[in-house]
Amino acid sequence: MFYWAMFYWASGVVTGANLCRRSPKRMLRIKYLSRLALAVCVSLVCGDIASAQGGKPQATTPKPSNPTAPSATAQLGNPQSPPKTLPVDKEAEERGHRIRDITLEEALQRGRRHNVGLKAARLLPDQAQLDLLFAEAGFQPELYGSTGYSESKSPDRNAFQPSVKSQTMDATMGWRQRMITGGLFDLAFQPARFESDGGNGAFPNKQFSSQWSASFRQPLLRGGWTDYNLAQVTSARYRFLQANHDFDRTVQDTMLTIVQAYWELVFTRENWRVVDSALIVALEQLRITDERIRLQDAAPRDRVADEAEVARRREELIVAGNAIRDREDDLRRLLFDGSDASIWQVNLRPISPIKVEPATSVPPFEELVEVALRNRPDLHSMQNAVATAEIAQLQADRDVLPQLDMISRYSSNGVSSDDLITGSSGGFRSAFYDSSNQDYPDWSVRLEFSIPIGNQAARSRSRRAAIEVERQRRLLHGATLDATSEVREALRRITTLSQSIRATTESVRLAITNLETEQVKQRVGSSTAFEVQRRNQELREARGRLLRNQLDYRTAESQLLYVQGLLEVNPE
Repeated sequence: MFYWAMFYWASGVVTGANLCRRSPKRMLRIKYLSRLALAVCVSLVCGDIASAQGGKPQATTPKPSNPTAPSATAQLGNPQSPPKTLPVDKEAEERGHRIRDITLEEALQRGRRHNVGLKAARLLPDQAQLDLLFAEAGFQPELYGSTGYSESKSPDRNAFQPSVKSQTMDATMGWRQRMITGGLFDLAFQPARFESDGGNGAFPNKQFSSQWSASFRQPLLRGGWTDYNLAQVTSARYRFLQANHDFDRTVQDTMLTIVQAYWELVFTRENWRVVDSALIVALEQLRITDERIRLQDAAPRDRVADEAEVARRREELIVAGNAIRDREDDLRRLLFDGSDASIWQVNLRPISPIKVEPATSVPPFEELVEVALRNRPDLHSMQNAVATAEIAQLQADRDVLPQLDMISRYSSNGVSSDDLITGSSGGFRSAFYDSSNQDYPDWSVRLEFSIPIGNQAARSRSRRAAIEVERQRRLLHGATLDATSEVREALRRITTLSQSIRATTESVRLAITNLETEQVKQRVGSSTAFEVQRRNQELREARGRLLRNQLDYRTAESQLLYVQGLLEVNPE
C-alpha cells in the first residue's frame, strides 16, 4: 500500500506540473492536487500501519458530489447488493400476470408431463404394441361357415332322360387354426339336403347327407417349424422394444433441450444485470466529465465520447432485455402443451443459481463408458435393429429351400334317403348318426413338392438380408465408438470449463481492480475517459465470459448424464 500511496502522490505532482506548463491560469490548482494526493498517501499509509498493529482502520468513503449518483459498489455490481428488478419482471408485476418461480427440477418434471413433442412420441410405442398384437393374432383360431340354396330344371330329352327338377340346400361350418409350426388345421361339418321330382321313380326323391372332415397341412422345408413361423411375432416384439428405446431417447433429448433452454434463460437474465452495471459505470463516468466541465477542467466536447458510451450501453441493454423474452418463449414452448392460452403471459423466473463450484477432479472415463454401454437407449435400440435383421435373414435363408408339404385328410360320411322298397322315408338324423359314428371313414396322406427353376428371387433376398445384418452390426459398432467418444468429450468439457471458470473469475477480479484504479487515476488527472471506458469494456467482457462458462458448465453436467443414458425424470 505504501507504493500505491507514493504512486498517487507522484501522479498528483506530475499532473500539477503538466497543468502548470500547459496553462498558467491553472497554477492555483497545483496546491489542491498536491494536497489531494498527499491526503490519499497519508490515508493509505495509516491504514497499513493500523493493519500491521492488528487494529481495524476505519475506511472512509468519499461522498459523491451528486447525491443521486450510484456508489462505487453499485457501479461495479457488487453481488452482495440486492439484484435489480428486470424490466420483464417489472412489466409482469404491473400488468398482473402470473409469476412462476421455477427450479430446474420443476422445469424438467413439467416438461416430462406436458411437452407436446413427448406426447406425440408416446404414440409410437403404442403403435408398435398394436403391431405386436396383430402379429400374434395370426395364430388365433378362426370359425367360418357358409350356406346356400340352389334349384335346377333340365329339359325332357328322351325316355331315359326325362325332365328333372331338383332343389339343393347345403351348409358348411368349420374351425381352422394356424399352428406355430407352420401347419394349418381345418375341421368342418357339411350337412346337405337334395330333393328331386324326376327319375321315373328309379331314384329317391329326397336325400340327406352329413360329412365330418379334418385336414392338416404341414410344410417340411420352406416355411416350416417354429423359428420361421414365429419370426413375425419376434420381429414385432423387437420393434416394440425398439420403439420404447427410441421414446426413451426422445425423452432424454427433450430433457437436455429443456436444461439448455433453462440455463439460457438464466444466462440472459444475469447478462442483463452485467450490461446494466456497465451502463451504471458509463453514467458515472459521464457525471464525472460533467463535473470537470463545470469546474472548467475539461472542454464541453469531452462529454461526447462519454455520451456515445452511454448510448452504446443502453443499446446493449435493450438487446439484452429482448433476449430475455426470446429465451422465456423458448422455455414456455417446451414446458406447456398449449391447452391454456394464457401460458404466454406467465412470467417465468428461474431460481436455480447459475453460479457453480467447478469440480476439481473427474472419474475415469472407462467406468462411465461401461455405464453408457449399459444404459444408453440408442444403443439398445440399435441392438434390437440387429436382432430384427437377423430374424429377417433366417426367413430369407429358409425361403431358399424347396417347398415340401405333407397333407393329411380324414372324413366320415353319412347318407339317408327314401327307401323305395320298404316305403320308409329318410331323414337328416340318420345321416348325422352315420357320419358321427364314423361308419364310413375316408383318409389320405400325400406329399407335395415344388421349387422355382433357378430360384433367383429367394437367393437374392437371402443375400440382401445377410448384407442388412452386416450393415446393422457395423452401425451398432459405430454407435458404440460414438458413445465412447462422447463420454470422453463430455469429461474433457467438464475439465476445461472448470479451468475456464477459475480463470475468468480471476479475470473479473482483476478487471474490477483495473477499473477502480483507472477511475482513481482519472480523478487525479493521470488517466483519460477513454482508458476508463476501455477498462469498463474489459470488465463487461470478462463478466460475460464468466456467465457463459458457468452456463456451459451447467449444461455440460447434464450432457455428461445424457451421454451415459442417465438423464431421466420421473413424470410423477
